[in-house]
Amino acid sequence: MAKGGGLLCVMNDVAAACDRRDYEAWYQQDHVPDRLGIPGFQTARRYRRLNGPRAEFLTFYETATPEVLCSAPYLKRLAEPTAWTARIMAQLRTMSRSICRVVLDQGQAGAGGLLALLAHNEAPSSGLEAQLSAVLAQPGVTRVRLWRGDPSVTVPSPEEKLRPDGDAAFASIIVFEGTNAEMIQAALVAQGFTATPTFYSLIYASPEKSSKEVTP
Repeated sequence: MAKGGGLLCVMNDVAAACDRRDYEAWYQQDHVPDRLGIPGFQTARRYRRLNGPRAEFLTFYETATPEVLCSAPYLKRLAEPTAWTARIMAQLRTMSRSICRVVLDQGQAGAGGLLALLAHNEAPSSGLEAQLSAVLAQPGVTRVRLWRGDPSVTVPSPEEKLRPDGDAAFASIIVFEGTNAEMIQAALVAQGFTATPTFYSLIYASPEKSSKEVTP
C-alpha cells in the first residue's frame, strides 16, 4: 500500500463461552464482505496468534485514504450493525481498534504466511524507518510496514458500546511479514528491537481492489 493510505487494525480475544464456529462464520460470511463493500476499502487480512503478548486475533483493512475511515458510508455501517454482528460484538474481549495512516510499506508484494507485530502507545521515533529497512534486508523477512495512529480521522465507533470491555487504540504499529519465524526474530534482535513481538499466522487474505482514491 502506498504511503499515506489508510489502515484499520483490530485485535481481539473472544470470551471463553464464545461459539468459535459461529465467530468464524460471521467473520467470513458477514463481516469481511460487509466491510469490503464500503467505498474505499481495498483489502482485508485476518490472522491468529501463534505466540506473544497481544490478542489472539488480528484483522486489518487497507483503505484508499485514512478519510475513508470517517466517511459517511462507513459510519452508517457502524451505526447499523447486523443482528449477527451485534451478537458477536458481545463476545469480544481485550479489543483494540486503531485507525492509522501508512507511514512505511516496503518489500515484496503479496502476503507472507507469518507476521510479527509490535504495537506502542507512543508515536514512531526518529530513525525507525532506517531500522525497519535494515530488518527487511535480512533472510526470512519479506515486508515491513509502519502504521501511525491518525487522530484527525479517528472517530468513536457506535459498535463500541456493544463490546463489554470497550476499545483500546495504539499510536504506532509495526508489522514484519516473512517466511520463517526464527529468522524474523533474529532480524529484529540484530537490529536492536528489544520488545517482545506477537507472531501471527495468516487465516485469510482478500483479493486486492482498485487503489483509486475515494472521496468520502
